Amino acid sequence: MSRNRRGLLGLLFLAAVYVSLAGFSLRRKSVTVDEFAHLPAGLNLLNSGDTRYCALNPPLMNGLSAIPVWVSGVRADFPKDWPEQVRFENWPNGYVFMNQHRENYQACYLRSRSVTVVVVGLLGLIVFFWGRMLVPDRGNLAGLLAAGLIWFSPNILAHARLVTTDAGTMAFMILATFTLFLFLRAPGWPQALFCGTALGAAQLVKFTAVYLFPSFLVTIVAAWIVRRELRTRGFVIRTAAILATCLLVVNLGYGFQQSMTPLGEIEFTSRPFQSLARAIPHGCPVPFPVDYVLAFDRQLADSEYGDPSYLFGESYFGGRWYYFIAVLAVKMPIPSMILLGLALYAAFKTSTSHWFDTMLILLPAVLVFVTFSFLSNKQLGLRMILPSLGLLSIWTGTTLARFDWPKHMRVVLGIVLAWLAVETIFVYPNYLTYFNQFAGGPGQGHLYALDSNLDWGQDLVMLEEWMKLEGVSRLQLLYFGRVDPEVYGIDYEVPRGSLHPGYLAVSRTLYGRDYLLYDHGQLVPFGPLPRQVLGDMRPIATIGNSIDIYQIGR
Repeated sequence: MSRNRRGLLGLLFLAAVYVSLAGFSLRRKSVTVDEFAHLPAGLNLLNSGDTRYCALNPPLMNGLSAIPVWVSGVRADFPKDWPEQVRFENWPNGYVFMNQHRENYQACYLRSRSVTVVVVGLLGLIVFFWGRMLVPDRGNLAGLLAAGLIWFSPNILAHARLVTTDAGTMAFMILATFTLFLFLRAPGWPQALFCGTALGAAQLVKFTAVYLFPSFLVTIVAAWIVRRELRTRGFVIRTAAILATCLLVVNLGYGFQQSMTPLGEIEFTSRPFQSLARAIPHGCPVPFPVDYVLAFDRQLADSEYGDPSYLFGESYFGGRWYYFIAVLAVKMPIPSMILLGLALYAAFKTSTSHWFDTMLILLPAVLVFVTFSFLSNKQLGLRMILPSLGLLSIWTGTTLARFDWPKHMRVVLGIVLAWLAVETIFVYPNYLTYFNQFAGGPGQGHLYALDSNLDWGQDLVMLEEWMKLEGVSRLQLLYFGRVDPEVYGIDYEVPRGSLHPGYLAVSRTLYGRDYLLYDHGQLVPFGPLPRQVLGDMRPIATIGNSIDIYQIGR
């Protein structure tokens, strides 16, 4: 059997395991907090063509995710008489969609989730061939390691099966970086147009992709300085074509709606955009669609304002520079840490001839990590730096493959890789709640981080199964999520005041933050659950590592 065929067979095996883990586990999870809004936004976009329904994110991933639901004939009658400031809001439209499709609500999301599974699956295939190009003498090993570290990361798997933009952002940012690699390898017109298209597509997924612009600029300038053959007018023109193509793709994504609007006619709310508007003449046309600019402006304003956070037992508001370092320390698998450490050792010992590939891959990862750590007050979980994790996986895999390890170290590498694979399979289907052994495992994760790091409202399916198994017909419920639990067949009441005898289910995120609880059509303000309310009680069961069950006595 030829070497290429063995590599492709290995890739197909890894892909089959990934699809199995992602495909089967997504059925075991209820609709999470952000999914609640993303699918209705995508359906609204497909039904109306109005990108204002994607008020917080660009429309590409929402639209792609909604296609399987839309082609199956599912529609929603969204109110047309709502006030302008409410009509395009995510959460009201999410409740409308839920109430109109209670019978097939979960089925709609299962179809929609398949899109993200496919996107991350295709990313793994691209990464495999990229790895082969980066390490041609050990191409199969490099490609399989790079793809495998993405597909078998519990933190990536957690979001690779959800109707959100996080995994899609990672995939499109890595695709854009790969196309830049192809362009710098052979800077022709096809490569330039491919690169510009991928860069524009990434901008249409999430505003995190804006950090590709400084990354691309630095990388291209470094290549121009180092490689004499690139110092031509043709290279400069084709580089400019990348930016022009990107701009064209973004405008196409919005149907050129109100593109080239004078700057003075756009009202900004974020300080960066307000400062920019004061520095530039008001008559200057903005080459992006207005809806794109306003959504970006709103994200910046939200980032300035901040959100509730919880870290290592402390609730607070806003961001902290060490947040993602701390979360990585407890959520990154220990075998992944070991592999990263070995890759750093190999990079230090290897000749500096591969510094450019390292810069191309790691520069956008560092920019995303540093920006969200130091400049954002909105730190909602590891999902925000998912592109950094994906790019780091590629660099780790290819660096390990490139180094000439002694025989005993190859055995060690094999053991560590097997450890990662077994741990990822073992944690199925609870990938969102993954915490490493330093944190005491998934069962202790609530002591360190909450929200999308642990409990994002994903375990109503398993809670309903537990109630059936235990013969519990009704319970008191404090649930962190947007969905009405009755959609999943759960008969519940939200305790207002004192608890009464019976069963109480508590989402672990509510131990550390304020929230609006859904209570049979009403939203009830709820502060963090004080431990003194439960006294010395201990949970009698835990559902999916995210919901604690208590038995309240008389």
